[in-house]
Amino acid sequence: MATTAPERRHPDPAYLASLRAYLEGYAARTPVRRVAVVGNAPLGPSEERAALIDSADLVFRCNSLVLDEPGRPPTLGRATHVVTLARATRPTPWVFQDYRSRAYLVVDVGATRRPNPPGNPPNWPTDLGAWPISNRELGIPLKIAMRPQRIGYGAVPTTGTLMAYVAHELFGGPELHLTGFSFLSDRGQTEWQHHWGSTVPVHPAHKLDAEGAILQSWVDGGTATFVP
Repeated sequence: MATTAPERRHPDPAYLASLRAYLEGYAARTPVRRVAVVGNAPLGPSEERAALIDSADLVFRCNSLVLDEPGRPPTLGRATHVVTLARATRPTPWVFQDYRSRAYLVVDVGATRRPNPPGNPPNWPTDLGAWPISNRELGIPLKIAMRPQRIGYGAVPTTGTLMAYVAHELFGGPELHLTGFSFLSDRGQTEWQHHWGSTVPVHPAHKLDAEGAILQSWVDGGTATFVP
């Protein structure tokens, strides 16, 4: 099947400005200079990592997120300002903790051809004010970056990578810190262990080799740093 170039590969600046302003309203402090994006790969204890996360102006987490608890070794920190969710995510005890004080973003990048997004799961708070991440402005440009030869068809980014992409488009720079992303070093994995829960298979539409390459390009280009 022949493919044609998409109309636009980059998000609209006006959309990014509105989303940035919305998220800044939940930041620990403004102007936002240091941002932490926390994926869900298992991580060992690290006081330095936990302190870096908790000292960030804006902290993104996603899906089955985990926070440090009193009496446990510092590992992931506790600060949470933005939560990015797939509708099929398995909530942990921390996902909706203090939800009225956080910004929530909802992913629908796997449903680009549905005229209306699916409803929120019944176990989500009924007054959760979640902002859908625009497929046109963010989801599809990321899919194209993952699979340019097919203008994104057949690729569905993980929630973690879409979260990181949002943070990079809004706040990219040397003070954008990425942690908890196993596919930066292991792009061939077919299953993965989350910090919370059991090992699960990687869906074939998740192109971890491409996602890892995109995140690594940010690190190499100085628009993000990786925190092991």
